[in-house]
Order: sequence, then structure tokens, then C-alpha cells
Amino acid sequence: MTEANDNKIQYVRRRVLFFVLALAVAIFSSILSQSFTKNADFYNTQQSFKQNLGYNTAIVPSAYRADGALFETISGEQFVHIGGNPIGIAIGANGLIVAGVGGVRTDVGEQYPTRNLIAVGDIVKAVNGEGVNSIYKLKTLLSETTGDVTLTVERQGKTLQINVTPAVERATEQRKLGLALKEDVGGIGTMTFVTKDGGFAALGHYITDGETGLSAELDSGNIYNTSIEAVEKGEIGKAGGLIASVNRLSTPIGKIKENGIIGLYGEYTGKTRDSLVRVALKGEAKPGHAQVLTTVEGDEPKFYDIEIVKVISQTEPADKGMVIMVSDKELLKKTGGIVQGMSGSPIVQDGVLIGAVTHVFVQDPTRGYAVHARFMYDEAKKYETANQDENGILTIPNIDDIDIAA
Repeated sequence: MTEANDNKIQYVRRRVLFFVLALAVAIFSSILSQSFTKNADFYNTQQSFKQNLGYNTAIVPSAYRADGALFETISGEQFVHIGGNPIGIAIGANGLIVAGVGGVRTDVGEQYPTRNLIAVGDIVKAVNGEGVNSIYKLKTLLSETTGDVTLTVERQGKTLQINVTPAVERATEQRKLGLALKEDVGGIGTMTFVTKDGGFAALGHYITDGETGLSAELDSGNIYNTSIEAVEKGEIGKAGGLIASVNRLSTPIGKIKENGIIGLYGEYTGKTRDSLVRVALKGEAKPGHAQVLTTVEGDEPKFYDIEIVKVISQTEPADKGMVIMVSDKELLKKTGGIVQGMSGSPIVQDGVLIGAVTHVFVQDPTRGYAVHARFMYDEAKKYETANQDENGILTIPNIDDIDIAA
């Protein structure tokens, strides 16, 4: 009887042990399968990034993600659509910019209607109280009036009302003010990035009009797609530049809302690439190898090797947060280093967006400055919209301050 009970107990124990082992194997198999699936999904995501980015990727950074939202689990991490492509820019001052003051040839000789009244850098905002944002509108208003007109003029932040007697030009019989005017300031530059909700960041420094000295007054305009046609190589003592055309009649890809000390910002309305890159947190940028994404031919950006020579720790936004040096032989051969038009070109280190090109050292065009990307991201967030679509890039050739050569 005792022996029979012992056998029964042993039998039950074996059945229980077998059940436990079978359950353990099933659980382990399930975990292994899930792990393999996740790894396969991650690999596919990386392959998708390579295919969707649409330009030569000398590196495929580990921080690039097809859907950054899935990876924003660490506090402070943000993802953006990286730029690197050239963009045309037209930025104005909500009025007509005075670029010169001269005379009008009349039947009784040369007359100077606005001499000692209007100065270069003034902004003509209205004629007899009616706003003017185009030269055509100004000509129309002058043709519809007789006698004196009252110009509303902005000068160094102050609004003036100036009475002027237009002169009748002998050749055209039109009433003229003797002013050289322009509606906006044009140039090219490089897009740094577009946020997931449509705010763009470009250039990395403010725009100054070389003819008039205006800067802060230039606060609205558009950006456009463009293509690099040629390159003027940089030399010691002379900044080079990218050459491209800005077609203001084409459809804009963004509206400029801010011309700030660390770049241009606004609402983006073009197309964006699907893949995203993470914006570096404070302290992530470090001396050593990195790559700049820029365009020196056509409209497709490419990665080039650079060195981060020095990183400047900053708590407030500034356009000189890093010292960089171009080391890529191909880029040096094509441009001589950093040139005008490359401002805003994004800089990637260890797969993370750490900054953007801003300035060139005129005495050594292989070296220059860069701004920290996190500061640009904070500004771009202010102008996010629900409508997001492509990247662009900016730079201004009309900058007299040769230090801001990019």
C-alpha cells in the first residue's frame, strides 16, 4: 500500500514538473519572438530613413527616426525635419525702403523734392495716410494727387509725417519724389530644420541690408525653393559665396515672422522629408568629428566632414556657440571652406543635430562659428502651425558686415 502511494506521488510530481517546464519554454519563446520583432522593426525604420531622406547620407545617425514621437520618451528630447537645402529669401520692412536720395530732371532743371527731408534707411509707410507696400502702389497714389503729399516715414523706431512737393519728370511727365526705393531685401541661405508642427529655422544669424544698414526693421517676408548655380570660392581676406536666383513669382514655402540674432523663423508651408533627427540637449556637443549638411550644387544637400574645435557653454541664445573647421577635401576643393549662403547649414555629431553654421573667419575661410541647435529650436517652436510640408535654407549676400559672411 505504501509502495503504491509512493509511485502515485512520484507520478504526480513528474506531471507537475513537466507542466512547469512546458510553461517556461512557452514564455521564453514568446519573449524571444517579441525581441526579434522589435529589432526587425528598428532595422526597417533605419532602412526607411536611408530611403526617405532623399540625399547622400555619408552617415546614418542612430538618433534619426522615421517617427520621432515614438522615441520622445526621455524628458527634453525633441525631433525635427533636418534641412541643408538652399532657399531664396525676400524680407521686407512693411513699407518701401529708401536706398538712395537724388534728383528729378524736370523742364526747369534738376529738382530735389526730398533732399534734407528723407534719408537712406528710412521706410516710407504711407502716402496721405494710405499704406504703400509696393513701388507700383506709390506711383499710383502720386499720379492721383496734385500739390504736396504727406509721407508717413519710419526712422530709427520713430514715426514722422513729412510734407513733400513731388517734381514732374520731363521724360515721363510723372510726379516723382527723387527716391531710390526697394520693396524688400533678397538673397539666399540654408534651411536648418522644420519642426514637426511646421515652424522653420534658418540662417543662424540676423539679416542686415548692406545698402541701408537696416536689420531689426526687416521682420516679414517669404522664403522660396532655389538651386545653387555656381560657387565663388573663399580666399584669405575675402569671403566666397553660393550663387543662386530668387524667383519671387514662385510659390513661397514659408512666411518669415522673425529676423533674430540667431536666425530667421516663421511658418513653413512646403514639403518635409519623413525622417526626423533629435535636437541635442545642453552639453551634448563636444570637440571632435562632426558633419555639416549643406548644398553647393543644385538643390540636394550632402554631408561633409568638419571638426568641432571648441564648444562654448551658453545659457542665453548667441550666434557664436562653437568654433568649427572644415576638413572635408571635397568641400574644400569646391568652396575653399565656409562661404556666404551656407549660413544655417545643420551640423550633426554622433547622430544628433547640435548646431548650424553662422559665420566664417575671413582670414581663414576653413574656420567659422556655429550656433547651438537647441536655441534655434526654442525660437522655431513659437511659429508652429498645423500645416507642415517641406524644408528649405537661407543666406544673404547683401551683408556688408564681412564678419557675418555666411
